[in-house]
Amino acid sequence: MKKYLVLFASLAMILSSCVEDNKYTGPSSIEGMTYSPVAVAVDTEVSVSATITYLNGGITAELYYTVNDANEQKVAMTVNGDVFTGVLPKAVNVKNDDVVKFWIVADNADGIKAKSEVMKYTVGDLPPDYTQLRLNELSGLQKYIEIYNKGEFRVKLEGIYIYKDEALNWTCDDRILEPGEYLLLYSEDVKTEHVGYDEALIFSSGLSAKKNVRIQLFDPAGNSIDDFNIINHPGGGNVGGSYGRNADGNWYVQATQTPGEANVDGTQSIASFFVK
Repeated sequence: MKKYLVLFASLAMILSSCVEDNKYTGPSSIEGMTYSPVAVAVDTEVSVSATITYLNGGITAELYYTVNDANEQKVAMTVNGDVFTGVLPKAVNVKNDDVVKFWIVADNADGIKAKSEVMKYTVGDLPPDYTQLRLNELSGLQKYIEIYNKGEFRVKLEGIYIYKDEALNWTCDDRILEPGEYLLLYSEDVKTEHVGYDEALIFSSGLSAKKNVRIQLFDPAGNSIDDFNIINHPGGGNVGGSYGRNADGNWYVQATQTPGEANVDGTQSIASFFVK
């Protein structure tokens, strides 16, 4: 009997030793890291979340970040179950084109740290809202087309294009139009009058103030953004100015032409030019 007791005691010690030896210690698992909103505008908070687990518990986590690779900073993360959340404050996102990088560092009951992947976003890198764009002024006298961003956010213009009288005559390169800004395009007919003007802003046709004309603005997918279509020009020569939108959004003759600047409201409506 004594032999059996010694044997059982030995087995118990071995099993206990095996359990102790197999106890896991190591870094926490950080999974499913996400941030919201995905498109970050200026003066916007960004919430960062991840699922963090560790067999032995005792997890704490901090959210680290840098702006344009400057000195790293951190904020504490709160926890709900296994989901940890931290907030990058508005003060992080103060200027368009700033690059914000962020990651999570988690500690656990065994004092072992884990670091997540590094994620990043660019402030102001928003999905383009082409509905903010509009044709704002067209001049057959000075031969220009003006596009205006009437919205609250910048718009990436790459790939938008213009048709004149059903034919392609301009496609935009990689540029951005800020809120309240104007993009001014000149006809190739007047290139010599604008020496040094950006070649990417020259459209490949003329523009007349004496006859019917259609100017269409499309997004890169071919969806119509704006359509200026005169089908009932009265004839009799030039209209005496440019076509421009008044503050009410409707088209008038602008006696004072304002290329690249805010329009001066006209008094002669051209609503009848658009209908038979």
